Amino acid sequence: MSNPTVSVIMPVYNGENYLRFAIESVLNQTFRDYELIVVDDGSIDGTPAIAREYGPRLRYIRQENTGASGAFNHGLRLARGRYISWLSHDDVFRPAKLEKQIDAVCRTAEPCVCYTDVQMIDSQGRVFLDRRLPEHDRQEALRNVLTGGPICLASYSLLYDRRCIDEVGMYSSELRCTEDLDMLARLARRFPLIHVPEIQMQVREHRQRSIRSKKWEREVARYFREKLDATSIEELFPEVKPVSKSEKARAFLWLADRLASVPIPVYQKIALGQYRKALSESPTILPSLAVHYGSSLFRALRLGAKFVLAKRDNNRSN
Repeated sequence: MSNPTVSVIMPVYNGENYLRFAIESVLNQTFRDYELIVVDDGSIDGTPAIAREYGPRLRYIRQENTGASGAFNHGLRLARGRYISWLSHDDVFRPAKLEKQIDAVCRTAEPCVCYTDVQMIDSQGRVFLDRRLPEHDRQEALRNVLTGGPICLASYSLLYDRRCIDEVGMYSSELRCTEDLDMLARLARRFPLIHVPEIQMQVREHRQRSIRSKKWEREVARYFREKLDATSIEELFPEVKPVSKSEKARAFLWLADRLASVPIPVYQKIALGQYRKALSESPTILPSLAVHYGSSLFRALRLGAKFVLAKRDNNRSN
């Protein structure tokens, strides 16, 4: 039997509430040359029984709990496809997702990473917000990922050539909440990001999402601080050479503004460190710092309000 074109890998832990929707969204794809690998990360609910209902239509693997990255890596080692796609057990593919992405990557000669626009859905599967994602060239991509830009939502819909993994390595087993973001950053360093400007992915907002936990906040804060400290301004802004102190100050100011404009408080705390770096490079920018920070916080509040209002309006209409 020939190998499939795509391996869809679904790590799951205690996913009985939404697992059927995720599985069926893969089984209903218009593109048929795929395999679905469901890796159960030690679930103690009805997950095993649900997965086994689908018989040979998927490959069900059960392991001791190691976290989503460990489960996905297990699936990677078993995967036979040329292309790899991640699907969280609570999210949903739109029917043409794989077809659209395969069409896009097959038009590119070199290994690449493909993503789509996304929709936010609630626990009942009702759409309450569309997210159109930006396109970034190779010079812009990394700095936008490492400042929590909208491109980070691309991590939900990634499809990439498995040769990318051969070069950047597997998902970090040390990360439990930011492993997908870390992979996006590593891929953005090495490969072009190809955007399919259509909504082909649905991301579910619900109370059990890890993004709501203090553990997520702590790991996100540590991850961004460590990665920004370890990445040179020259790598983040490759178009600016050589980099003078005033240019470094403007670069740190840009990073800080972007972080502060993310509508999640932990990012705004991380931004303060970048503002301090900007000030250390050029103390003359002190008078403008308050304006920058205030403007960025205003953007964050506006984006956060848009998300809350969209979800509230959706609940009212249903």
